[in-house]
Amino acid sequence: MRFAFRDTTADSTTFRFDVASQNDSDAVQVRLVGRPVYTPRAYTVTGSVVDTATVVIDLPEPVDPERSRLEFSIGTTPLAVLAGSYRWLAVYPFDCSEQISSEMLPLIAIYRAGPVAPLTGLTTERARAEIEQGVAVLSGRQRPDGGIGLWSAEDWTTPWLSAFAGEALLAARDAGIPVRDSVLARLSNYLYRSAHQRGTIMAPIASWYSNLHVVLAEQVAAADFLSRIGKPDLPTENELYRQVAQLAWEDRLRLAQMMARRGARGAARQLISPIWASVRVEGRRAVLPDSARRSSWFYFPSSQRPVARLLSATLVVDSTNALIAPLVETLVEQARGTAGGWYWNTQDFGAAAAALADFTARQTRAAQRGYEVRAGNQVVYRSRGDTLREVTRPLTGAVSNVSDGGQRVVLNVRAGDAATSAGVPLFFYVTVHEVPRQRPVTPDQQGIQVERWYEDYETGKPIVSVTEGSLVRVRLRITVTADRQFVALTDPLPAGLEAVDLSLRTTGQLPGPGATIPETPTEAGEGEGEGEGESDYYPWGWYYGSWDAGWWSPFDHKELRDDRVVYVATVLWTGRYTATYVARATTPGTFVRPPAHAEEMYNPAVQGRSDGGVFTVTQRAP
Repeated sequence: MRFAFRDTTADSTTFRFDVASQNDSDAVQVRLVGRPVYTPRAYTVTGSVVDTATVVIDLPEPVDPERSRLEFSIGTTPLAVLAGSYRWLAVYPFDCSEQISSEMLPLIAIYRAGPVAPLTGLTTERARAEIEQGVAVLSGRQRPDGGIGLWSAEDWTTPWLSAFAGEALLAARDAGIPVRDSVLARLSNYLYRSAHQRGTIMAPIASWYSNLHVVLAEQVAAADFLSRIGKPDLPTENELYRQVAQLAWEDRLRLAQMMARRGARGAARQLISPIWASVRVEGRRAVLPDSARRSSWFYFPSSQRPVARLLSATLVVDSTNALIAPLVETLVEQARGTAGGWYWNTQDFGAAAAALADFTARQTRAAQRGYEVRAGNQVVYRSRGDTLREVTRPLTGAVSNVSDGGQRVVLNVRAGDAATSAGVPLFFYVTVHEVPRQRPVTPDQQGIQVERWYEDYETGKPIVSVTEGSLVRVRLRITVTADRQFVALTDPLPAGLEAVDLSLRTTGQLPGPGATIPETPTEAGEGEGEGEGESDYYPWGWYYGSWDAGWWSPFDHKELRDDRVVYVATVLWTGRYTATYVARATTPGTFVRPPAHAEEMYNPAVQGRSDGGVFTVTQRAP
């Protein structure tokens, strides 16, 4: 028996069927859970508090406060993100000096964190033993002139390479690992001479020194080590400051740290302020300008070092800067994808660990003060210095109406006794996951643009109505204005449609995603998931993505479910991407057409949705 009905409920629908005869009667009642006609959107604010701070989040549309969620987090130790990568951090005595130094820095950071960042299979004793081994190998590679050779004491070196090895030795010494004073003294003398007695570099990379950026980078590295060890070379630092316009992006940050260490905070701010201004905050994450990553780097490239350098410099120059929490989250989010460790090199691990170690120590001290979060007169959460944690609760009582028709969430965060930690700021994240009161129909773009339309399978013409039993081509287009990571694209199906699995034999004769009429002549040949332009558009080729019915897609994973189709991409580079699938109209009726939604899974405030509306399936003529 088929009958028409209208569903006006929010969460579930109840059907009751009564039957009766002259003498008997019976009834059956069935409750069916309804699928929401929306995908919750997230709004995130990051901040810090020394004494008190006010957090304001504006919501563009009225929300259901009982079902919407408020999330307040000061996070766990960021060093925990390195836990799954321990096998890539082990010190091997046959590695080159750069690799050993990069392996030592994360181990030292984890060793100093102690029980805050436990690693499976890595005890404190084992970590110390590996660090001691690294110290012994680097010390044994010190050349007669004081530099650290690449492979041995007889091998070539440069000021940058020796300074990097020296940074690992200094970090080990600060962690309580014995390092001979004579090794550090000879290394200091070598680096001082390299800045003041510039001679010919006898190395396979000698041709690089015709580039002024390389020459200045060597001087920055030497001066940075001398500053760290407590013997600042002020003439070299001043000369580098005079030539700041010629310095590479990362070298300006290192110079800012040197200036801050010697107390010249005005000069340090002058160096770093233009860099701060060029960084965008999207959700919980910081997005660096192209100039930070495009600069050609000699020696060892690193995709994470620019973020780590900026975090380290910001902690030194302005420990309350609002960019600190987003920079930490950027490193943490990118490290989440390195469980296999294969696309982070040793420079990535070393730079990230050194920066996160400093932040972790500060955040742990700040959390020990305790803090209180209030929404009006309500206490959302109160900590008395216990373990760092995340708190989630309904928005009930925390939302107020504003004149433009939207709503606002206002929180007051108050830190505990500042005297117990010398006023160290506590960094936090506040996220609202909204559940709207009204069914959304308008598109929204918060860092990701999503478009979706339906086509007649035979003609390719756009449709919002189809006859029962017909096939429908569903097309999705996603546009990102910056590189995005771990993106989930979800397309809820109108209840009258069902996705067709082309991998099944019963439907395998249908053409694949590329064998359809293109939307415009310029998109001819564009298959499912392909970006605009040539196939070599993608910086990493086919390391990411998957093959779908003979067409390459940037989405690594695809799921066809009863009520939705889901695509997941590890990385989407700046550009436009498409996806398409086939659905069949199975049930006549007028159905809600929920918006398609995309978001970064670990940074959901970067999101977007398509328009919504109604889709009609008409009954097939008998």
